[in-house]
Amino acid sequence: MDVLVDDFWKGQIINNQPQKVPSFFIRSTAPINIEDDEQLTDETLPTMGDVIEALYQNSQANTSYTGLVIQIHGYNTGVQSAVLDDGKPGGQNYDYVNVQKGKRVGIVDYIYKDWKNVSYFLNQSDPAIFEKSNSFVYLGYRWPSESVPSDLYTAATALPIILKLLFRSGLILGLIGLVLLILLPSAIADALNAILTIAGVALAAIVGSLFILRIIVYFRDSYRATNFGVPDLVEFIRQLDLGLVKRKINDPLFEAVKQTAGQGIEIAPAILDKAVRKTWEVIENQSDLLANRQDDTFGALLPQLKQGTLAQLDDAIFFKIYASFVAAPKPSYTTQEFDEAASYWNQEKTRIRLTFIGHSMGGFVTTQVIRILSDAFDPKAIGDRTSLEKLPASVIGRVFCLGRLVLVSPDIQLKTIISGRTNFLRSSLRRFEEAYLFSNEGDLALRLASTAANYFSFPASTRSQGFRLGNVSVNLPDQNVYGIVNLEQLASGKVDHLLQYIGVQTLEREDRSLRVAAHRKQEGQEDNESLATAKPDPESIADLFTYFDCTEYRDLTTYYKRDNQEMNVLICNGQRSPLKFWSYVKLLKAYVDFSKNPAVGVDVHGGYFYGHFSKLLIYRLAFLGFQGLLDSIITQSPEEFDLKAPSNEFQDRLNQARQLPLQDRRQAALKYLSWICEQKRIQVAASPERYYVDILGSKRSKVRAGMLTRAATGTAQPSSD
Repeated sequence: MDVLVDDFWKGQIINNQPQKVPSFFIRSTAPINIEDDEQLTDETLPTMGDVIEALYQNSQANTSYTGLVIQIHGYNTGVQSAVLDDGKPGGQNYDYVNVQKGKRVGIVDYIYKDWKNVSYFLNQSDPAIFEKSNSFVYLGYRWPSESVPSDLYTAATALPIILKLLFRSGLILGLIGLVLLILLPSAIADALNAILTIAGVALAAIVGSLFILRIIVYFRDSYRATNFGVPDLVEFIRQLDLGLVKRKINDPLFEAVKQTAGQGIEIAPAILDKAVRKTWEVIENQSDLLANRQDDTFGALLPQLKQGTLAQLDDAIFFKIYASFVAAPKPSYTTQEFDEAASYWNQEKTRIRLTFIGHSMGGFVTTQVIRILSDAFDPKAIGDRTSLEKLPASVIGRVFCLGRLVLVSPDIQLKTIISGRTNFLRSSLRRFEEAYLFSNEGDLALRLASTAANYFSFPASTRSQGFRLGNVSVNLPDQNVYGIVNLEQLASGKVDHLLQYIGVQTLEREDRSLRVAAHRKQEGQEDNESLATAKPDPESIADLFTYFDCTEYRDLTTYYKRDNQEMNVLICNGQRSPLKFWSYVKLLKAYVDFSKNPAVGVDVHGGYFYGHFSKLLIYRLAFLGFQGLLDSIITQSPEEFDLKAPSNEFQDRLNQARQLPLQDRRQAALKYLSWICEQKRIQVAASPERYYVDILGSKRSKVRAGMLTRAATGTAQPSSD
């Protein structure tokens, strides 16, 4: 297997209590450089079987919704490491320990620390999530990334010979030209020497530019994300799918062994369950052990079994379990057995929902994973060249289906929300049941690093098309409105394309470059700087997303040494959208300051995870969905969101709304959500699908079919079913 599984909390215990949302740290074993050994571990770890068991038990206990939420980090997220002294325990000051080139290496990983805090938040801080017992499993997936700058010595020694020759030749030519300028002063000589100097400097500068591109690691991370991170996660999900089906096949075997091995001993049922499962996990692929009882060989495997809560068990119990496995009839994993086991998940309600939270380049990893997992021959995804009747199912494999997609400042091209020929992700995006985008106009990591790095590789003829999806901003045309900007249109039954509300602000233009100027649209003219075209987008993929523009978002934060301090979370205090040149200069300094010292400045790229309300939004949308978000916030007072209600009358209306019928209560909750976002200075463009499905109760399949095939605008409101 190409990934390692670790606990955030040993034994899945937090504050002496079992986790209500089991959480695991999953990391690819691929090395940073291909010459290195894969990153193995010498510590006792859980296995994929523990993840499978958590999902399986949830699916047995909860027939309404079982979810697997996978969070994926972005670019420039390397680790710090130090070789541990042999013979010493080590590791206590490190997040985990690897074996690299035969040496034990302690790893300090801030991504691990951040996701451990997320695990705590899910299990201890947000009752709306952890009170949904037996519903979710959380995975934090780490793919191999490195931090800026890359190792300078390695970058220099890895320079190809031709580039070294060019660099040295450039330096020599430049030096000769400079010397001749000093020693042979004359008009003709000066001109020739100047040309010689400039040519030399140019040659050296070209090589120097390539060196800089390497040490900023963007392209190296992109390669690792594409060729290591994506395939490893795909294979992990495939193995989960296989493991869950086999777990269903093995259920009668496990029950028989527990009845036999449990006779005459006093042991907690949960411990016995784990002992049986772990014993099978160790001996499953060892045919010799299963064909004939070999106690001596099995005894050598006991250290692998006696871990965590199983360490307290006597060896005799494991030998009894092993003997029961040898004697019991075992599955042969025939096609018929697989088909019968897989049929358990055939119904929509019993399938496990795969939800992804992708930040920055992690959004790219997510979309590429879904492209690979999606069935290219799904009949619902196939249409002719003129047909739009392509409505691919969310089903993935035998066990999973796609649930929610939460993209946070994604490093993905803008065209991914338009159904044109250049949108290579449109099929995979349509498979998710819900989709959300968190963005920030002032995200300089995307505006500068990503757009500059993609300048010579991305096939666009205009600058604005090179912007990334994480820079999208939301607003009404010619208005500065906070909250849900299309709330009135949704409530009135008018179906507007969301491209009318979103854009990317550029320094040269007053309007946002995704929209077509009104006069151009009326005249049927194209605008090369616009994402939208004069012609309507027939599939309306942009309308499947709900957009949260957090540019001016202001809230209490969990920034280091600024806990519970109210501030602008993603831009400098006092700044307003649209940001101008000097605003970006000031913001760049604040971002650099934060990169050096998290106690100062702002994180323009990842600040969403530091704001109280934005963090709540991200994780409730991922775990509970839009409907669950509305149902949870309506029960909370404004004070719980660090807000003061404007009047007693407002609080009375909230109290009354909680007693209303379900649809009316959700209508009130939507207005309440809009009010909270307005106070937090967040601008939201809500997907019509979310309104019709999650509030009016229409069938998602009918709404989705209508949205993906309708014309530019419409007024027909799907009927409630």
